[in-house]
Amino acid sequence: MRASVLAALAAAALFVCLSCLIGTGSGDGDQPDQTTVLGTLNLFEDVWNDGDMDAYEGLLDEENFIFHFDPADVWGDIPPFWGYEEEIQTYKNLFSQVGVSNVSAQLDLSGIVEPEEEAVTCSLDNIAYLLYVEVPDLDAVLKADGRLDLQLEKRGGEWVVTEWTDNSILHLPGIYEVSWGRLKGYFIEDDDE
Repeated sequence: MRASVLAALAAAALFVCLSCLIGTGSGDGDQPDQTTVLGTLNLFEDVWNDGDMDAYEGLLDEENFIFHFDPADVWGDIPPFWGYEEEIQTYKNLFSQVGVSNVSAQLDLSGIVEPEEEAVTCSLDNIAYLLYVEVPDLDAVLKADGRLDLQLEKRGGEWVVTEWTDNSILHLPGIYEVSWGRLKGYFIEDDDE
């Protein structure tokens, strides 16, 4: 009986230890948060897959956020860059027009290294991405394939994105692969306007 009590206590202690490791904000668990850069990037990917407006607003620096379009995308209604308000409005437009289940975003976070604990800024370059947006009204799937550079700052113990630079990929001479920015450019205007 004593052995079974000790085994039960050992199992309970192991369970408590394991539960402490899951979802700690490291970005490794099911509940990423913004206390680490990797957790912030996992949350960034999650909000693009879930259409979570509140979480997306909290990921971006409301005062200083800037999105830089790839220079190849700057034409027509697409400016060289835009700020927080335009980013949030375009995000709302995209999800209201196509629906949450029709957006799929993937970031390659395999090379991400956490900055030193005392760091308050972080620059990340060349993060590969794939973004698919199914547009039911057009019976089409738009694919964005490229790389992004991010600048993050630590505010109150949490990381926020202050700058996002989009970069397209040229796969073959003369054939341009659509970038995340160009895809967002399709949703600048709300259909109801």
